[in-house]
Amino acid sequence: MSFDPSVIRADLVLLAGRVHTGCNADEAAPVPTAVAVSGRRIVAVGSQHDVAKWDTSGAQVIQLGDATVTAGFVDAHVHPLSGAESRHQALMLHDCTTVEQVAERITEFVKELGPDEWVRGFGLSFDMFVGTEVSNAPFEAAFGGRPAYLLLFDGHSIIATNRALELAGIDGPRDFGNNSSIEVDSAGRPTGYLIESDAEMLVTDLYPRMPFAERCAAVKNKLREFAASGYTSLHQMNMEVGDLEVLRALEAEGELPVKVRVSPIWRASDPWAETLQEMISMQGVGGRRWQIEGVKFMLDGSIDNGSAWLFEADTRGGGLEPYWVPNDTFTRTIHALNASGVPTATHAIGDRAVEFVLDTVQAIPADVPRVTHRIEHIETIPDRLIPRFVELGVPASMQPIHAFAQRPDGQDMWTTLLGRDSERAAHGWRIADLDAAGACVALGSDWPVEEFDARRVFAANVTRRRHGSDGPAVDPHQALSPERTLAALTKNCWESIDQGGNGMIVPGAIADLAVFAEDPLSCDPDLFAEGEVLLTVVNGKVSHHQ
Repeated sequence: MSFDPSVIRADLVLLAGRVHTGCNADEAAPVPTAVAVSGRRIVAVGSQHDVAKWDTSGAQVIQLGDATVTAGFVDAHVHPLSGAESRHQALMLHDCTTVEQVAERITEFVKELGPDEWVRGFGLSFDMFVGTEVSNAPFEAAFGGRPAYLLLFDGHSIIATNRALELAGIDGPRDFGNNSSIEVDSAGRPTGYLIESDAEMLVTDLYPRMPFAERCAAVKNKLREFAASGYTSLHQMNMEVGDLEVLRALEAEGELPVKVRVSPIWRASDPWAETLQEMISMQGVGGRRWQIEGVKFMLDGSIDNGSAWLFEADTRGGGLEPYWVPNDTFTRTIHALNASGVPTATHAIGDRAVEFVLDTVQAIPADVPRVTHRIEHIETIPDRLIPRFVELGVPASMQPIHAFAQRPDGQDMWTTLLGRDSERAAHGWRIADLDAAGACVALGSDWPVEEFDARRVFAANVTRRRHGSDGPAVDPHQALSPERTLAALTKNCWESIDQGGNGMIVPGAIADLAVFAEDPLSCDPDLFAEGEVLLTVVNGKVSHHQ
């Protein structure tokens, strides 16, 4: 799309110290300092001298001093609606390192609760169970007989109390037909450790839902927090009951603070024919700033709980089964959606799972137009799989902060199960390798599994350290430059959903913008992580203003 500068009429003009357009501009050209927006599109980029040539008579002109304007950040993998509800006033355990600390935290948390009130906690580390079995035994007394569960850090396992197991009717193992499981002791009694969604949901679905009005308020507040950290768009990788009603209710009150692209999950246990029609019919349903687009799949689980699909068994003998059994049903499903023009995003953490998705995409018949099929997470892959992302046009959606599950001493569960000093443990989160090969790498947070702040995700990808940590960088050779990181949080995210041309500050692109007090491309990453977000603009309208 081209624009004639002589007829530029702006509704919004931003004047700043610098504008990082995100495109391959002439290095000798002056750095732009002004952006003009008309409607929901950028119409001009230039110097503040150029502004005099634009028709700004009806424009909102915002002076931003020495601030930096970039394209709005996108979180390519996140769960904002379900997270806003489940983490509201919840027991948070991310900073606990021992079972004793967790038990103390639980005891304090339940003091004011009734004897039958449900409790749920989040962020329980697997590392405190290295060398031992995961069970509810260390926490049962602290819960005082209450129904409760603790979600482990990976989001793919829970520890449920005996009372919760009783209410769920769980009294022994079950065959779910996939890698979900109810773990039991030598006598066949459930230990409280439930692996993967089919088992987890037996308990988690019993937790009382938040009243609708409170849920709407919690979601609205959380979306505001996303906007205040520099995000303008979120790729929501799930859809829970009531999500659409919440989004509709919020838009009835006004504009959402950020855009939300919703991709519902198709579970392996869902009825095939009915689900196919449902997924196809939902595409395009939406409002002004939200839309259902694409379908999410879980091909495997997590390395920490032994349910990731690996080429070779993990050190406990697990990791040899996918979530989709038989796995050719997964291929059939992706091909059926592709034939209807529906893009997909598949959770694939283990090396075998990643290869299987790539094989599935390659097997799409040559005479059928192909939409984009993304792979999520990609925690360990061998060298030979990297060029296939480029050859097949498969975007890699990754979360740099997840790499910090690794510990320098190798005593973390992730490294322990893959094998300390093993090649596959050394091939974790290969963001730089994929980017260097020419793959489209789109970054995200996976909140609420991890923190979501856009500035901290950016800094983590540049430094390969958690912000505020004094520990060594994790695989620093997988860090990206600030310039490549900015691309991975902006235009690459748009390319990964077949909307290339957006995520840049160029005429014709959607006017999603972020304004930072610090320049992400030149300042210290840790300083940027703490810097102010002065403004976010969504569809040409100011969404957040400091």
